[in-house]
Amino acid sequence: MLGEVRGTVRFKEPLSFYTALRTGGNADIFVVPQDLDDVRHTLAFAYRQQLPLMVLGGGTKMLVKDGGIRAVVVKLEGRLARADFHGEEAMVGGGMGLATLVRHAAAQELGGIEPLVGIPATVGGAVMTNAGTADGWIGDYLSASYFPYPDGSFGEYKPPSTPMAERGLEMWASTRSAR
Repeated sequence: MLGEVRGTVRFKEPLSFYTALRTGGNADIFVVPQDLDDVRHTLAFAYRQQLPLMVLGGGTKMLVKDGGIRAVVVKLEGRLARADFHGEEAMVGGGMGLATLVRHAAAQELGGIEPLVGIPATVGGAVMTNAGTADGWIGDYLSASYFPYPDGSFGEYKPPSTPMAERGLEMWASTRSAR
């Protein structure tokens, strides 16, 4: 199943290469998917093998114990870290850094998300934690989030119209059901 992944698959990959503190042990399986098909293959593999799966963002909020992580670790880069702008909205990959997104939006002459520029996070990590500042949280700018299930289908999360909680988007309680 992992043989179908066109991106990078490594075993016993040192996670110290990917964390801000440059410490920590190895991931049992480390995958850098090339595209959404690779993500689907990786999710299906982890699900079938009953292995935990975690997505690694920028590594700024990550401490890895010396014994490593007994899991499939996924790092989103390349096509999964870009933004496609459509008018005043963008479809953004979870691997894109927030500062990069702000710069790309400014290049498109779009503004409003500047309060997020100094947050050391990827878009995916920021959405998961509703990262923000006193001037705005990412949930204030989010119209929808899409995520894959192990069976290859996609789920959608739309934030409530009321102000969001300071931390966390309350999205995973309803989406963690096994498919």
